[in-house]
Amino acid sequence: MSDGLKLQKRASLVGLEQQVIAYLKNAPPEVLGVESCSPVEILAMTAGTYNLNFHVAVRSKRFVFRVNVQQQSGLLDQVNYEFQVMKFLEPFDLSARVFLCDNTKSHFDYDILIEEYLEGPWVPLTQAEMPAVAALLVRLHSLNPCSLNLITWSDPLMDTIRLVEADLAEYKSKKSADVQVIALTERFLSIIAPRVQEKRGWFVPNALNHTDVAIDNFVKTTAGLKLIDWEKPRFDDYTYDVCCFLAEPAQLWCTPQPLSREGRETFLQEYIRLSGMEAERFLEKVRVREPLVALHWIYWGMNRMCDLKDQTTVSALQQVHEERVSRWERIADQRLIEKLIDEL
Repeated sequence: MSDGLKLQKRASLVGLEQQVIAYLKNAPPEVLGVESCSPVEILAMTAGTYNLNFHVAVRSKRFVFRVNVQQQSGLLDQVNYEFQVMKFLEPFDLSARVFLCDNTKSHFDYDILIEEYLEGPWVPLTQAEMPAVAALLVRLHSLNPCSLNLITWSDPLMDTIRLVEADLAEYKSKKSADVQVIALTERFLSIIAPRVQEKRGWFVPNALNHTDVAIDNFVKTTAGLKLIDWEKPRFDDYTYDVCCFLAEPAQLWCTPQPLSREGRETFLQEYIRLSGMEAERFLEKVRVREPLVALHWIYWGMNRMCDLKDQTTVSALQQVHEERVSRWERIADQRLIEKLIDEL
């Protein structure tokens, strides 16, 4: 990136920071639970793949002020959808508290969400942490979300196939798509198709799923483990979250070293123990669905890498995507598809 373009992007970010400060100073103090909304200080900015997250202090209270640049869920009103789910979760202490959503676009070109800032690191991907991760997911999957108007996958295993097919169709539309990757994927889908048809009846929508349970969305707080980034929750078979957490590409997105075999076994056995699932059926469902979820993650990386190569990345997110090239490359690797085929 040229020095001139870097300065232009920095100027744009500074302008956005000033907008955030002005917005918060005019926000109703009672909504944020403070006596007044001054002073306001921006402490840091962390860019997500689809949003910009400003860590802000209003008086002595800390928040995340999220500017939602792209809709990850595909919903036109994603920020309100996320807000409603997070409000539902508040009594269960599974996530951050949420204070305000604004989808009017009267102050920003994008929707915004203001939520509690959770102090703490990501959960390490170690065997010792697996019981806590399993416990959190079992608690989430045991909730009754009937009061929520959730996206629902009525045929979860076939819907996972459709998700991968949509990923592949998107990839085929890219200028920099690799024909060998396409051929490998089509081979994978042809091999797994009979297994999917045989087992699809085992999968039913039965739980609220986060759907993006990579380890960078688990925060170790002093009050325990919590999940952040509720951009695309869904009513689905509980196995989606289980498979997402275990999928090697989802782990590689966050760390070069995936979970050990012992760590994986600890997670699975603790989930079975706490949920009361019948072990043999549970493990077979994971075996069938996990390769599809893993392939979705690979294609998430493949498609974002193509966007960078083809210069089609959204301008507001261009810099952060460029800074994450090493992470994209870890998951946008055709050898991971070859490995999935070998393990089928």
